[in-house]
Amino acid sequence: MTRERSGSAIIEKSLEVLSISDRRESASIVPNSDYINKEPVEISIGAIDLEKNCHILYTFLVRISIYPDSLFGYFYMNIHVLVPRLPKESTDSAVASNIQLLQDAATHRGHTLSVIATEDCTFTFGKKPSILVNNKKPRFKLMLTQPGFLTKNVEVHASLIRQFELSGIRCVNSFQSIVKAKNKIRMTQKLSKHGIPMPKTYIVHSSMHLSEIMSSIGSFPVILKSVVGSLGIGVAIVESKQGLKSVVEMMLADDHSTPLMIQGYVRESRGKDIRVFVVGGKIVAAMERIARKRDEFRSNFSLGGKVKVASLSAKEKRLALKAAEALGLEIAGVDIIRSNAGPQILEVNSNPGMKGITQATGIDVAGAVIDYIVKRAKRIK
Repeated sequence: MTRERSGSAIIEKSLEVLSISDRRESASIVPNSDYINKEPVEISIGAIDLEKNCHILYTFLVRISIYPDSLFGYFYMNIHVLVPRLPKESTDSAVASNIQLLQDAATHRGHTLSVIATEDCTFTFGKKPSILVNNKKPRFKLMLTQPGFLTKNVEVHASLIRQFELSGIRCVNSFQSIVKAKNKIRMTQKLSKHGIPMPKTYIVHSSMHLSEIMSSIGSFPVILKSVVGSLGIGVAIVESKQGLKSVVEMMLADDHSTPLMIQGYVRESRGKDIRVFVVGGKIVAAMERIARKRDEFRSNFSLGGKVKVASLSAKEKRLALKAAEALGLEIAGVDIIRSNAGPQILEVNSNPGMKGITQATGIDVAGAVIDYIVKRAKRIK
């Protein structure tokens, strides 16, 4: 249809296009199951024909295969997430609740979420290491990891993530960062090396030097931790020298036992800490966790702790970001306690739960994770 006006003309044209794909060199992963054909959408593009002195409006009905930096700016992605097992148990489990929140956030943004469980994966070795998912070579280039395994053999279980990396698939979080965070000894070494304040901490392989350790710490109670574990598991408070000696000897009696961590108890923070959720070097949300029972020193949400929005000081913000960066974590839950000497890091989690902090703050934490994964995918060449 054409409408004439003096000195100029407006020309409307309608075209139906079955498929438009932007397959520029920067989108080297094309074709790729990460990107999805969406339902037809109507797009209008204006142009000026200088020779004919008229404005032309093209209206396209298109079904677009979207790739990074695509023609119309859309980026619909099939996001792959690796879990230690399919969440068949209660929907209240950390794995199941994280997956549900990520699924909801992805769907809301027009993306899809594909869950890969460890049992779906097979290592292959030939000229170079590779990985099969349901007996097929994966075609995606980026994967979100949810390393929810609780085991002494952290590196053995995390080796699956390393196999994906060796196959050319980038993982968020990476193998190295997860191993550092899951092993409390390596985590403490890294934090200490970067000058990040923590409660006074000792790692022991026996009960031989407990008297000297307690002379340095100063007083009971102390916190006793296994060097692996999360969700408050493997953590105890010990009230006396004899109690500490008995527990340490019992837990280290086995030749295959792992060392133990003894940490000074910060009385002024009793039953309270702050969880800071970091994504891509930015703080997304922060909550205060408060133990539900007066005699409970652990404030974990998974153990029934109450949660509320936390307001962070500038120093606490810098500390949280520095701790995540020291371990190389792109997604992290940083636990901070407020002591008389200032904020201190308790630990850094490579697989932070999203349910409690979402409820406490009302912030779409899972959405921030999805947005970051999409942003990272756009940068892959």
